[in-house]
Amino acid sequence: MSPKYCLPVIKSQKADVLKAIDNNLEDYSCFEVWLDYIEDLDEDFIRQLTQDLNDKLIVLFRRQNLEPIVMNLQKRLSILSALHNSQTLVDLDVRTQTAELNHIGEKGLEIKTIVSYHDYEQTPSAVQLQAIIDTMDEYQPAIYKLATLCNSQEDSLRLLRQLLELKAKGFRAIVLGMGEFGAITRVFGALWGNEMTFAPNKKAEQSAPGQLTRSQLQTILTELKS
Repeated sequence: MSPKYCLPVIKSQKADVLKAIDNNLEDYSCFEVWLDYIEDLDEDFIRQLTQDLNDKLIVLFRRQNLEPIVMNLQKRLSILSALHNSQTLVDLDVRTQTAELNHIGEKGLEIKTIVSYHDYEQTPSAVQLQAIIDTMDEYQPAIYKLATLCNSQEDSLRLLRQLLELKAKGFRAIVLGMGEFGAITRVFGALWGNEMTFAPNKKAEQSAPGQLTRSQLQTILTELKS
């Protein structure tokens, strides 16, 4: 299968976000916009993005490495309400963003969620991963996402097995390993059914440690298929 490349967009100004998207429309299937980094963000800009990109847009409020979110909770909840009935995917972490996830349920908002779990220190055991997925189930995600640091080859293999199990159950999933040992999960994840593959144009534009660039992945996948 051909990977669905997603461009992480981390910019401080709205104009730079639009420029990054416009310059890459032909090469990427979707765009992951990190809202908390946009200093001049407003709801009109969110509406513009949803209208321009439709189902090609993913938004998130998090910061890299799970650093504290700057945007206040009320503004985040207001943005979620504005996304009601849109085709935009919203990535919310199951550990740190339960307020947002609960808001969606309590208000009956029709929002397509990527319910995610991030661990920048380790990869949980198989039993722990299943418990995390069970917790995700409560929020009825459109896509399940696991992103953890791989400290060994065994960690990366455990994540790939988890991806195959989720796919076997009919779930849409993104399972990624961070760090040097996690790079292999980005290659085989693209081959084995990850819903999308996060791949910047340049290493300096990584949104997570261990991300391969689009050109690197394209070269590897082309060689594997030849």
